[in-house]
Amino acid sequence: MSITRQQVLDAIKRGRAERLREGMEYVRFRENHGKIMRGTVVTRDRVILGYEHIPRIFTLEKGLGRNIPGGEVCIEEKIDGFNLRVAKVEGAIFAFSRGGYIDAFSTEKARGLGLEGFFADYPERILCGEMIGNTPYTSPTPKFDVKLFVFDIDDGTGNYLPCEERYAMLKKYGIESVPQLGKYATSDIKKIRNLALSLNKANKEGMVIKTLDRKAAVKFVTPNADIEDIGRCSPVMFDMPLGFYVQRVFRSGMFLREFGLDRREYARRLGEAFYSGLLRGIGMVGDGGGAEEEFEILIKDPRTWDTIHRHMSKEVKLEVISDRDEKGGKRIRFSKTYRKTTKKMHDALTGKSVTD
Repeated sequence: MSITRQQVLDAIKRGRAERLREGMEYVRFRENHGKIMRGTVVTRDRVILGYEHIPRIFTLEKGLGRNIPGGEVCIEEKIDGFNLRVAKVEGAIFAFSRGGYIDAFSTEKARGLGLEGFFADYPERILCGEMIGNTPYTSPTPKFDVKLFVFDIDDGTGNYLPCEERYAMLKKYGIESVPQLGKYATSDIKKIRNLALSLNKANKEGMVIKTLDRKAAVKFVTPNADIEDIGRCSPVMFDMPLGFYVQRVFRSGMFLREFGLDRREYARRLGEAFYSGLLRGIGMVGDGGGAEEEFEILIKDPRTWDTIHRHMSKEVKLEVISDRDEKGGKRIRFSKTYRKTTKKMHDALTGKSVTD
């Protein structure tokens, strides 16, 4: 898809795009503009199209029948991480967030993942993936630093490589793929149902089902992952959109009905997850702190932290808990305090009344 200079200027004029200078000069589309997707990036020498949202289905059998053509499909594990597009621009590797920002942290990490060979041979292609681990956006882990799981390769024009071609290419260049769960016939719904149940039992987020040519795809998530999300985010509930909770409760209920899972057990777990998280948040504020989460990152360039702090401080309060030099850079542990939740909980705890 080509984008003209006039389209860019028109989008900027309408407030749908903005010029930025971070690492390089570029234009970020803040929202959709005609057929141009939000998150699209325009630089001096190329266009990086926004990543399309993969449709979600709420019932496995009927959802597949309505959205995926009959035949074979590739099924991959859905990874719950930070959505990125990694591309070579003006001779350097950059990582872009879903919204189209150059992400300083992810760019630093992507440049250390050995992607040079891939981009030397295919400079026009874009790696689409999820980054997990010790990032400013995901729960920290002692098991590894960060991992980038690639789930699509854009050929540079907005078309994604067929699944088998992508798998072979990632293997050739030593790039980590999202876990491949196998090829299935859409008619063999029993096997696909069993796969969904096994993912739920293993507390995996879910699956992404793609046609072999990657022309169509849907995602299907598990109730265990939904309940875990609710428990993790209820301590900062007022800083989350209402739809975050409504969607997870609804789709987990759909899964329970379709698969005949124990409703009483899941009702107990859902309530426990929500109230445990909520009371943890209230407890933090009641003890004189704020509703917060902790994160940990390892960075090489001090300017990366400066950029993280500058961007995130617009929405949350950041506070460094510890930082130390170690082999490979500086390890920083920090907290994010969510202002809206902290204020509402503090007001309630100190007796403020509210007229409903």
